[in-house]
This record gives sequence, C-alpha cells and structure tokens, in this order.
Amino acid sequence: MTGCEAFQRKLVRKSRPKPPPAPIIKFQDYSRSMTPVERYQKHYMLFDYWNDDLLRALQEGAPNHKRYRRASEDALTELTVMKDLLQGEAGGRLAPLIEERTRLHAQLRSGSLGPTEANAVWRRLETQTRRIHREFFWRDVQEHLKSETPSP
Repeated sequence: MTGCEAFQRKLVRKSRPKPPPAPIIKFQDYSRSMTPVERYQKHYMLFDYWNDDLLRALQEGAPNHKRYRRASEDALTELTVMKDLLQGEAGGRLAPLIEERTRLHAQLRSGSLGPTEANAVWRRLETQTRRIHREFFWRDVQEHLKSETPSP
C-alpha cells in the first residue's frame, strides 16, 4: 500500500476492545458451620442493629415512613428467628414480645404516625428493648438454645 498515511489508516481494520473480565462470584453458606451460640449471637446483633435504627428514626423530628417500615420489619424478622433458635420455656417467654412487636409493626406500616403516636411507640419499643436485653442476651440463654440448625 502506498499513499498518504491518513488513507492507509482508513483501510486498516481496528481491533475491537475486549470487555473487562467478569468476576465469578460463588457465595458459600457458612451458617451450617456455626455453633448454636454463634447463630443466636448473630441474629441478636442484627436485631439490636435494626431496633436501634428504628428507635433513632422515631426520635428524629422528620418522619420517614419508609425507614420505619424497613427497620421494624427487619427487627421483627430477626426477633422471630431468635425465637426459633430457642427451645422450651425461653421461646415461650419471647412469644408475647413478638406479638406486641407485630402489633407495633402494623401500626408503623399504617403510615399515619404523628409525633405523639411516634413518641408513644418509641416508649413501648424502648421498654421492650430493655426487657429483651435483660432476659434474652445471648450469654443468658446459652443453655436454652436448640442444638440443630433450623430448616429454612
């Protein structure tokens, strides 16, 4: 090929850029290798996180109903899993707290929560939280945990 350089560039095929390599993600389930105490401790910690988030959201001045619902739903889910990990009398003591939390969750999901109602719900949640911390801390219920993994 002869001629000007710009003309030669027009005729030469350019290589296509290669797409970046996609990572292969393989999640492993480590929950089977966890001891019952570790499993309960994990769910207790997650409950505490979502419950604290809900209490903070209720104390703030501007209501954020989406945040209420999410934190309440996740805290209730973790509390239910904690009950499933307990056996016998300890699980029975947690059942009334879950029923009360379900009623509070329904109230929070309604979306019509004014400052007065938010303060009342906050007080009830704070009382319930103190009771859960006092009676269902992971060190206090070690002997009441189920030894097998719950089926999902």
